[in-house]
Amino acid sequence: MYVLFLLYALVGWWQTTAVFAQVGDGEPPEIDNVQVEQVDDTTLRITWETDEEADSLVNYGLQPNYGIERIPEAVRTDHEVILEDLEPGRLYYFRVGSSDEDGNQGISGDYRISTSGTPSDSGTGDGQDVGPGQVNDVTTQEIIEQIQQIQDPQEIREIQNEIVKAVQGITEDLTIVGPPTVTPETTSALVEWTTDRPASSEVVFTPASQYQPNVYAFSQSSTGEPTTDHSIRLIGLEPFTEYHFKVRSTDDFAITGESQDFTFRTKASLPEIRNLRIVKVEEDAATLAWDTTVPAQALIEYQDLTTGAENSVGRPTLATTHQMRIADLTLGTRYVAFVIAENSGGDRVRSQPITFITVRDTSAPIISNVTNESTIFPGSESRIQTIIEWRTDEPASCLLTYQEGVAGGVEPTTIEPEQVNYTERHVEVIVDFAPATVYQFWLNCTDEAGNSVQSEDFVLFTPIQEKNIIDLILENFEATFGWVQNIGA
Repeated sequence: MYVLFLLYALVGWWQTTAVFAQVGDGEPPEIDNVQVEQVDDTTLRITWETDEEADSLVNYGLQPNYGIERIPEAVRTDHEVILEDLEPGRLYYFRVGSSDEDGNQGISGDYRISTSGTPSDSGTGDGQDVGPGQVNDVTTQEIIEQIQQIQDPQEIREIQNEIVKAVQGITEDLTIVGPPTVTPETTSALVEWTTDRPASSEVVFTPASQYQPNVYAFSQSSTGEPTTDHSIRLIGLEPFTEYHFKVRSTDDFAITGESQDFTFRTKASLPEIRNLRIVKVEEDAATLAWDTTVPAQALIEYQDLTTGAENSVGRPTLATTHQMRIADLTLGTRYVAFVIAENSGGDRVRSQPITFITVRDTSAPIISNVTNESTIFPGSESRIQTIIEWRTDEPASCLLTYQEGVAGGVEPTTIEPEQVNYTERHVEVIVDFAPATVYQFWLNCTDEAGNSVQSEDFVLFTPIQEKNIIDLILENFEATFGWVQNIGA
């Protein structure tokens, strides 16, 4: 039995990790910024923060089977607990916890710290530091020699069984020390963490849109030697995407420890500004256009180079094709402008400067995005409603002219507005069209400087009037029984 005692002592330097469970069915406080300060050889000061008022609790001990120190009042978000009467020169494990007034408990990751000073010779118990090569002044070689002297196979089997039990019990858990850290990039992320003993490195992860509890679509591992400081770079990720992940580590005894589930979001792709150009310069305005390689918000910052006055104009919509008009400028003045593109992640890029001088407007408006849509409203006399929409690159007043057919010969009709209105978005509603008829139309637009333009001709087809159920039944009878039409003849 003395040999068995020595064997138990040989593996007694391994530590285990206790399991903590959150209580309550609401949202637990989030714990952040855990800090440890060495006060003296036997005193530690531990501080942390929570996102809501909660109590303060520290589990600690010479092994991960923690003791407890608690301040029960849930009235603070900045927490401080002093651990006193510790043993100098010893490694302590701890984690912090906080519960709100509803009993919802948040628990940090595992931490460890060594007190300063020289260990006491009288230190005993589970936390006594024992080197892996010597246990209670008995060397590993002496234990091996005693085992070699045993001749009874049954005794050897009993010793083997006891060693297996001891190793499995003492090395039950491998500790992930503290939460892992993540440094995300656009298509990759660096994940780092620490374990309490050398082990392998693995990260399992999956996009948040596909996440199910404890189910991860992807895994990346390190082929390096076991280590306590782990680093894995995840590659092939999608930009601006949230991922769930866990870290895992396995030691030489095939004991695996893993973290809880965490999330991170990759950065959005940085936009690139291309084809920046001045579309039009007016006496009090200028229109700029450009493209971006990814959807981005648009902003123009511009400066009057005569007075030094600065201003900006922007549009929050994400797009890859951009056109924006700067208004309220001064005639005959030189301006410098910069285009800024901001992606969905808030990252910005700035263009090279572009300069222009406001001049008297001699350019006609540009007509674009002409669309039409017709709807038939059935009844005793079917009615057609046609909506025609278009845009101009500057405020303009427009007239719409149409005529039936495309070969001419019919007097065109022009829709006169009740009042002149200068705008960039235009719409006309026509209710005079006949069903199943071809029409052509065109637009005449004039800007505030008097420059006019006429668009090309556009063609539209109004819908066909649908027959009611009675007409369909009669037509079916006539097609089947030709004599129906002779009734009453």
